[in-house]
Amino acid sequence: MVRLIYDCLRAPYDIANVIQVILATDGACELHITGQSLRHDHPKALGKIGSWSAKIRKHGLPDLPIHYHDSLEECAEVIHANGIRLIGTSPQATNSFFETDLSGNDFAIVFGTEVGGLSKPKMALMDEVVQIPMGNQLDFMTLSVITPIVVYEVLGQQRRVNAS
Repeated sequence: MVRLIYDCLRAPYDIANVIQVILATDGACELHITGQSLRHDHPKALGKIGSWSAKIRKHGLPDLPIHYHDSLEECAEVIHANGIRLIGTSPQATNSFFETDLSGNDFAIVFGTEVGGLSKPKMALMDEVVQIPMGNQLDFMTLSVITPIVVYEVLGQQRRVNAS
């Protein structure tokens, strides 16, 4: 299971791409969306998702494990109460995402806004903060690019541990 938390996900294209990753992994992801985010059933998001799948155009989205929270603070409280640690992402972090043990099922990956990331007060809610390494030509990567990188790294680590 890969738990993903997005704080203030506002662009229909971004939410559509996150849903695409969830669908591509056959439900291996649980999604938490916080703040003033768009819903996954926003018409523009559904239109984009439908353009990728004749099955979805015909039958609509399947039930997906998507949870909405009024704020990241509320989400963090719920997640922590279930014994799950929060791993925030930030370009300023010193620990590399790829050096983090993600083989268990006791964490959620938290993303802030694309431009601003997680604010300092929101980073304080995290149990750990990591960076996704990237070359020095970019200031940040978009959520639609980073989500599949994160999800498939987590699933790869979990599969390797389960295969042993």
